[in-house]
Amino acid sequence: MKKFLRRAWAEVHLDRLDGNLTALRSLINEKTTQIACVVKANAYGHDDGNIAPYLESKGLSFFAVSNIKEAENLRRRGVKGEILILGHTPPEYASELAEYDIIQAAVSLEYARELSECAESSGVKVKIHMAADTGMGRIGVCASFDDALAAAEEDICSAAELRGVILDGMFTHYAAADSMDYNDRAYTAAQTDRFFRLCKAVKDRGVSLRHTHCLNSAGGTFSFDSRSTLVRFGIMLYGLKPDRSLVMPVTLSPVMDLKAAVSYVKPLKAGCYVSYGRTYKADKDIILATIPIGYADGYSRSLSGKAYVLINGRRAPIVGRICMDQLMADVTDIPDVHEGTEVTLIGTDGNETVTADDLAEMSGTIGYEIVCGISKRIPRVIFKGNEISDVVEYY
Repeated sequence: MKKFLRRAWAEVHLDRLDGNLTALRSLINEKTTQIACVVKANAYGHDDGNIAPYLESKGLSFFAVSNIKEAENLRRRGVKGEILILGHTPPEYASELAEYDIIQAAVSLEYARELSECAESSGVKVKIHMAADTGMGRIGVCASFDDALAAAEEDICSAAELRGVILDGMFTHYAAADSMDYNDRAYTAAQTDRFFRLCKAVKDRGVSLRHTHCLNSAGGTFSFDSRSTLVRFGIMLYGLKPDRSLVMPVTLSPVMDLKAAVSYVKPLKAGCYVSYGRTYKADKDIILATIPIGYADGYSRSLSGKAYVLINGRRAPIVGRICMDQLMADVTDIPDVHEGTEVTLIGTDGNETVTADDLAEMSGTIGYEIVCGISKRIPRVIFKGNEISDVVEYY
């Protein structure tokens, strides 16, 4: 197996992914509802080139991505299952969509027409799923209130008649399925109701829809509806909660650990400053460790003075501002820290754990952003059990 530079790296554990998949399967009825594995954004930072083929080997055959380049990458990695692009693809890429057998989300009748025209001019047909906006306010034909349903129905039926596209399905996306607030729960239920009323109206006019889907990770967990032919599991596949405050009905394990190695250790006298802006001043003599990871690697500068890393099973607080390529931690009370000592920035060391959700809370964001933000400077070291199966270095 190829060695990797032990500066900073992310460990991706496929056995944990498998455990999460088993847990998620227990939440749904696979006789009515197929799992669509959301592997956009490089599988939420976990490396789609390893994640998607592994999931396919476990019997999954439907994947969702953000854009055509992500879809093409899956095909190059040998993924045979269906792929749905949830984001935008310029209509002039119709021939590529057909060539790679990719389903495209259609955000409006106008877009479907443009895509159809480009497909016809190339002599191909493109599969589409029409998006319906039932209350997210992002993409899709407007179906966010009852009076809009008739117009949405007309648009979708018109799209079904276009010669260059094949209307394979319809979908919507929840705005607040990850909230247990009473009003949010009612809002999610209303979105579901409008969506399936729209689906029925379209079907009643003779339009065949293989897929009608509304469930994201939170929806599949807390608002499962067997009328949804797909459940788009994303963040939960990777072991994170849709919202860190949620009490989950199943146990999930974070698939990614983020590691680094100490590059330098030195004593620092009381009164000395650390890092840019002199925001930290030592009030006593300390031992300082420099760790070669920074905000260019995806470890946010907003964690300066807030977060801690784990070294030899102990917490080491980050002191001073996090730099582009390095950060500093106080290791005064941690024995045997030296150049090369392993550092855990996300993961478990001994009895201590720090999660992506923990870092998100410290920096005022969500766990999604933490894992998606791990940059491509960081190699992904793929584990099957205790063995390294691949090392992915993007450059």
